[in-house]
Amino acid sequence: MTENQTEVKTVDITTLRSQLTKKNEQYVLQLERSLKEAQVSKAKITSTLEEMLPVLVEKQKKGLTARQLFGTVTQQTQSVLEGPKKDPTVKSPDWQIAVDGGLMVGGFFALIAGITLFLNPEQSEAMGVISLIMNFVVGGLALLALSKVTPDINQPKGKRGYIRYLVVSSLVMLAWLVLVMGTQLLIPTSINYVFPAIMYLFIGSGALVLKWYLKKTLDIRGGIL
Repeated sequence: MTENQTEVKTVDITTLRSQLTKKNEQYVLQLERSLKEAQVSKAKITSTLEEMLPVLVEKQKKGLTARQLFGTVTQQTQSVLEGPKKDPTVKSPDWQIAVDGGLMVGGFFALIAGITLFLNPEQSEAMGVISLIMNFVVGGLALLALSKVTPDINQPKGKRGYIRYLVVSSLVMLAWLVLVMGTQLLIPTSINYVFPAIMYLFIGSGALVLKWYLKKTLDIRGGIL
């Protein structure tokens, strides 16, 4: 083997299976059958066994069974189908956190505006379309900023970041109010058009449903809520 070549470690599935206890071999057989019924490719089944068998052979020497190590056959099948799980400590990209936060904040404010207009149709200071858009944009950026300074309760007292969080949250809220209220006060209603109440309710509920869908689909982590 030359210096530029790297040794590739192979796993002999047949040899490893011959070393399994009868109970663990039965587990592997059932898992193979379950994966085939789930239409998992042969290559994926092989790679799964290549990962599992060395661990199983080693751990069974200590009296551990496949079920104790990997859960039931059904659970392990589901784990293979879902793929590797994300590290819960790893945050999602900033844009995902901002979109998630913006949809939540904008959605809530749209619902509030819709309910307020519905109860008081003659209200003259209802939120206009530009102010509504600002709530989505500024709200998303605000929650992104807050997510970066969230106190860490695992740190020692005095280093958890509560003061920093309080300062940043105060500044963020102030900037938010200035920008949103500024558009409401300075931009004429001919531009900052006010929708009918039903439109705000539709936008608000749609935004919250979209937030829920994206959070579930993209598995967004690291936001405030």
